[in-house]
Amino acid sequence: MPHSRRLWIALLIVVLIALAVWWIPNWQADAPSSDAPANASGDRSTAVAAIEAQRGDLEITVGALGTVRSLSSINVYSRVEGELLTVDFEEGEQVEKGQLLATIDPRDYQAQLAAAQGQLVQDQAQLESAREDLERYETLAQSQSISRQELEQQRQLVRQYEGAVSSDRADIDSAQVQLDYTDITAPNAGIIGIRNVDPGNLVSSGDDDPIATLTQLDPISVVFSLPSQYVPTLREQLASGDAPSVSATTVGDERLEGRLTSIDSQIDTATGTVRLRARFDNPTDRLYPSAFVDVRLTVNTLHDRVIVPAPAVQTGQDGLFVYVVGDDDTVTRHDVVVSASEDHRSALASGVSAGERVVVDGVDSLRDGAKVRVVSNALPGEASASSTADDDADTQTSRDAS
Repeated sequence: MPHSRRLWIALLIVVLIALAVWWIPNWQADAPSSDAPANASGDRSTAVAAIEAQRGDLEITVGALGTVRSLSSINVYSRVEGELLTVDFEEGEQVEKGQLLATIDPRDYQAQLAAAQGQLVQDQAQLESAREDLERYETLAQSQSISRQELEQQRQLVRQYEGAVSSDRADIDSAQVQLDYTDITAPNAGIIGIRNVDPGNLVSSGDDDPIATLTQLDPISVVFSLPSQYVPTLREQLASGDAPSVSATTVGDERLEGRLTSIDSQIDTATGTVRLRARFDNPTDRLYPSAFVDVRLTVNTLHDRVIVPAPAVQTGQDGLFVYVVGDDDTVTRHDVVVSASEDHRSALASGVSAGERVVVDGVDSLRDGAKVRVVSNALPGEASASSTADDDADTQTSRDAS
């Protein structure tokens, strides 16, 4: 009998353990969790992030790899032959237009100028004498003391000396120009490069290497290529005076803003692309000739559109849609038409109005009419204004408590 009682007690304990194993997990599953409180009907709400749709403009851009090109790069050569006496610049310095760069021995050209000036004085004296003779010949011709032929010969002699004087003046101007070329000045402002010739060398206009290269840095341009499909749109914008904006990002991630200025006159048949040039202000010389930069060109701007974050737009069997959070904290599925997407933003042609809140995180567990709890008004990874304020309040409360 005692043995049977122990058997029944053991059997009862096993049954109780089995009931506990079955009941405890089900009780935990039915119990509301601390991070998903149940509403009045007992259904749990889903935590989501939602952002208001905004009305504004969306710029559509395309990217390319560009090369920095100077708007003015000048090889400085001597225009006359002679010995290079001085080099009057420091390599790599900023020079101004008209600044003296180098000097060539001027003595030969000074002598040529003096000879031309002397010839002018001689011919002017002869011209003056011929004019005086002409006045006497005209007086004698009136009294028929000389023949008309002699008078005409004297007039021709005056014209001959007048031509000689004009030729002498031209020779003086030419000699003066040659003399002026012995002072080599900067034809434009810019950065002067490394010199290729030292003082003491003989230089001329036929030299293979220039004395130095003068390069303008501000403003400067960037040349890049885009598919030819953009040519009609870009030409229309340039013709209307509304030049598209262009941004260039340097190696150090510094971004500069410029404007498109020109489109090449032909398309490269090998690549189907066309070259374009954009102009940039470059006061700090951040853009340097021949450097590579990342270029973004604004090819179009959609004006006055409803704009939502790109993560809010979902793809379903029937097309694109978003979940809109209502005033009663339930979501409604709205079918949308996307005009364009750029920089994690989408411009909608229909489906959502400005000011409506669209779900940007937590979409996977939603269905039409589901209850939600908006815990953030920012994209994943971004700080929410409300959550930041709550964090500040919690921090202040903990300080007060301590």
